[in-house]
Amino acid sequence: MSISTEAPRWRTLSMVAVAMSVAFAFVAIAPTAGASSPSETYRITVENLTHGQPLTPAVVAVHGHGFRLFRNHRTASNGIQQLAENGGVPVLVAELEANPAVASVAVVGNAPIPPGGSQSALVTTSRGADRISLAAMLVCTNDGFGGLASVKLSTASGSKVRYAYAYDAGTEINTQDVDDLVPPCDGDMTTGTGVSNPALAEHGNVMRHRGILRNVGDLTPGQHGWHGPVMRVTIERVATYQITIQNLTGGQPITPAVVAIHHGRHELFQLGMAASNGIQQLAENGGVPILAAEVAANPDVTASTVVGAGPVGPGGSATASLEVIGSGSRLSLAAMLVCTNDGFGGIDGKRLPRWIGESSTAYAGAYDAGTEFNTELIADLVPPCDGDLSSGTGESNPLLAEGGVIRRHGGITGAGDLGAVYDWRDPVIRVTITRTG
Repeated sequence: MSISTEAPRWRTLSMVAVAMSVAFAFVAIAPTAGASSPSETYRITVENLTHGQPLTPAVVAVHGHGFRLFRNHRTASNGIQQLAENGGVPVLVAELEANPAVASVAVVGNAPIPPGGSQSALVTTSRGADRISLAAMLVCTNDGFGGLASVKLSTASGSKVRYAYAYDAGTEINTQDVDDLVPPCDGDMTTGTGVSNPALAEHGNVMRHRGILRNVGDLTPGQHGWHGPVMRVTIERVATYQITIQNLTGGQPITPAVVAIHHGRHELFQLGMAASNGIQQLAENGGVPILAAEVAANPDVTASTVVGAGPVGPGGSATASLEVIGSGSRLSLAAMLVCTNDGFGGIDGKRLPRWIGESSTAYAGAYDAGTEFNTELIADLVPPCDGDLSSGTGESNPLLAEGGVIRRHGGITGAGDLGAVYDWRDPVIRVTITRTG
């Protein structure tokens, strides 16, 4: 191997895991410059498309327009050379970390990616660093690697797929002899070399790889060759949020809240319009699972969750985390006001915090689903508003069907068993949303 530094080499594929104990420290590193600037998170998934070529873990660089990890017909950097000849993932990572043009570095996988296998990692971009490049060694080659250079990341689109082709680093003659390769391509742990061989120095430039040639060395096209791209790279925009609900009423427990992440065209509920079955079941019977299923099945909803594991009492709070893959800019939420016939607290279309670390607060008003008359009788409510589990009902009563539309709730009037302790003044729920990733 033509490396004058005689850098250490992964002697076997099993040693990748050992080397990665060093490299893994570089996974999803925060931007080295402008760390306080707005940022986005992406999941990078690398899939090995070959039928007989294991890949090393892929090194990902996040950078701006002017950086190139490699260029066709140009000399490979030491890091690319070390990766392509020796599987030197840590060497390339260190080179990129030292480059001021690179904002962050990630390593996809902590062991070889076998044919047909895939691995994922998260990367974070910052303003001015909105592109990625990546490279992974084709292990059963002298100096081959799969690579992508300067793929633009979009904050608007949900995900994209790119295909990485095979390149020859141009630093070593392609003998295709197992004695010159990272072992154990022939299955024998004792063959292969762990040091660079100056006699094989090629001193060429990066170019598209010609593949495994027939009648050259020990490798065969049928076993170690490939056709077309060698990696499928899926890039998904990922955002994580922490959502906290706080019951602001003095005497109304609320159910767990159903949360939907969506675009502006989706409406969880709308004043003056009939309630969906999910909202009706939530508002009348505390049917959290029914509304949650309805929301999850809606194609306009990007992500959904339920905040809280049980009723949230007056003054109480509950928190949940939510991961959004793809796009979605708004949050809607609904939770039943338990001691009502068909009341709920809701938010429709609150804009989400855009940047990591940013928080916003919204307040949910009280709504009447318009599906059941407000008798305010314990026998018609979800138990146990009176403290008696045997009283109340968990089903809709057709005799109380109102057939109306969603409107602002008028509060507790004292018409039935409920007194002023169950009444409230808007808002009924405080919702705090923090973008955490």
